Amino acid sequence: MIYKCIPQKVSRIWGSLPPEKAGGEPVGEIWRFFSDTILENNQGDCRKADEFFPLDSFPFIIKTLHAARDLSVQVHPGKDRTIPMKDESWVVLEGHGKIMHGAKEGTTPLQFSKAVEDGSVESILQHINGEPGVFVHLPAGTIHALGAGLTVLEVQLNCTVTYRLWDYARKDTSGNPRELHVEQGLSAINWETMGRAVEVSGNYLDAGSYYMQKVEPGQIELKPLEVLFLPEVQQCFFADLTGGTLSTTSDSWIVGIER
Repeated sequence: MIYKCIPQKVSRIWGSLPPEKAGGEPVGEIWRFFSDTILENNQGDCRKADEFFPLDSFPFIIKTLHAARDLSVQVHPGKDRTIPMKDESWVVLEGHGKIMHGAKEGTTPLQFSKAVEDGSVESILQHINGEPGVFVHLPAGTIHALGAGLTVLEVQLNCTVTYRLWDYARKDTSGNPRELHVEQGLSAINWETMGRAVEVSGNYLDAGSYYMQKVEPGQIELKPLEVLFLPEVQQCFFADLTGGTLSTTSDSWIVGIER
């Protein structure tokens, strides 16, 4: 059976969508599929997404990110493939902008730390030109930041740990500097790769714990526990343990669990 996923909007200071309430922060993320997502079938019956997975084993989170300003420079833990571990992947849906990642060859942790102190972090990062169709994988240990003007589909492992390395000296809505996690972040970076992202060629990614596949319009057969994101209608659909079929009129993305 196929269920429609009810999205949840999240305010972010860098968001590009109108705030949910007057005076609030703009919306920067729409959570499309996560453990608390409400799923609704054609009969109007609703279930919660985590009911379909064993306890504490919800696999991944699917979001769209909507950036009016550059996101903070971050890194996720798990470079040695131990828990906590957070891989994520981006597909650019709309806009043009930069995707910052990795450090220039020869950069040391000490040099990176000094760049945080003097505000020159951006000058030591690599850039990918973000435009519709660009597909980037960010394994744990990757230095990364989404640039202003981009809307992306994000798939990430179900891990909430993020280390913020640099945030342009921004302040939160209370006027306080946003917290950085430089010491933890420098330790989390995969220095063997200089913390660089991988630009995916083609329309399929096997990330080890999850896979992503772009599919053409038509009758789409979803395997059990697969999720389909349909950009045309900005909607995710989930297949329960019996699987199911959807008819689409535009390209879409399937996300599933590697078994």
